[in-house]
Amino acid sequence: MPAVWFAIPIVVLAAFYGFALYPSDGYGLGATAMATGVLPFVGGFVAATAAWEGARLRSAVWRTPIVRSRLAVAGWVVLPSVAVGVVAALAATAVLLSRSGATIPDLRVLAVVLLDLVAWAAAGFALGVLLPLPVAIPAGILLPFVWFAFVPAVYPVWLRHITGMFRDCCGLAEDIAGVALLASVLADLGILLGAAVAVGGQRSARRWLASAAALGLPVALALMIIRASGFGYSPTVPRDASLLDCRTDADTTLCTWPEHTAIADEVLATAVSARQGWEAAGIESPSLVTEAGRSVAPAASIPVLLNGAAPDDVILALARGLVPPVPDCGGRGTTGGVARPWLEAWYAASAGLSQERLQEEFGDPQFMEGTTLDPLPTVDALQKASPEARRAWEAHARAMAATCDEVEQDLTVYP
Repeated sequence: MPAVWFAIPIVVLAAFYGFALYPSDGYGLGATAMATGVLPFVGGFVAATAAWEGARLRSAVWRTPIVRSRLAVAGWVVLPSVAVGVVAALAATAVLLSRSGATIPDLRVLAVVLLDLVAWAAAGFALGVLLPLPVAIPAGILLPFVWFAFVPAVYPVWLRHITGMFRDCCGLAEDIAGVALLASVLADLGILLGAAVAVGGQRSARRWLASAAALGLPVALALMIIRASGFGYSPTVPRDASLLDCRTDADTTLCTWPEHTAIADEVLATAVSARQGWEAAGIESPSLVTEAGRSVAPAASIPVLLNGAAPDDVILALARGLVPPVPDCGGRGTTGGVARPWLEAWYAASAGLSQERLQEEFGDPQFMEGTTLDPLPTVDALQKASPEARRAWEAHARAMAATCDEVEQDLTVYP
């Protein structure tokens, strides 16, 4: 069985691929979802090795009278392919869990991955039964690749959410949407049923039509469900805010997800210091700092995406959270968006960001260093300006960043 011959290489490849992906800190769901990125080649391995088994049985057994049901025969011969595919997916999951610091995978995502592999094993077996071996094996490799890699790359972007590959999910503030799991299950059932009907009896036009219907109807229903959900690139919903752990110090409240409880005291101390720096610079800031997603965070709060407890990392997260949200301009750009990095640089500098990190983040040539489009001279000018000039500049920059109108890109500091 080729599934046995190539078991170790495919498991090693899947585990190695896990090092090329970037999971969320300590978040089992994020790591498990990221591990589904191995499905384009693991799915192809499962389908191709199952196609080999189908081709092996096609002439010798499949069309002759047999004692056991054809379902039992097919199930036993593709079981090694599915088993090796599951082990490979679990190897990638284990690597990503380890890298993220999480310990428990998300069983919902793993269940969909299992169904993905069973469906493509059935499809591969059907290819082997119905097509010559030199055609069936390449088709078994290519079709899962098209499904898992090409479909997510085409427009509309919500098509990716019926494949069962959830690599775009999930940040700490996100949970995977149940409707995306349901749509993927429906699509897998369509593949599984279509394959079963295609090889279940004598070939005829009626059977081909029945197989197409068994495949097409569940997939069409999955597409309808996903399209109605309005998802973009990521099939996510906001995470349950009741899981946030909140603590207060010096009039600053910090709410973090359970994965960041261990670093919460360090983050809170930096947040207190940053707000004191903002107060000294004449910058008003909400007293609530939260890891809740910006779409659900309270209006009077600073939503942050933490990436460790290092003071510079925390200050940058706070500065980005204090910048106004990106306006919904209906798909068109806005000239006012240029103000966002300028605001972020000013907020970061006044909160105490180190000079080395300030230069690294905002002195990049992308900001045309040494010209009027470089944020750092503006930060220097703000530090020397009067409190009234700082407040006027900040109000102007925030208005620019929050508008969809065409505006003059003037961020001059006027004394």
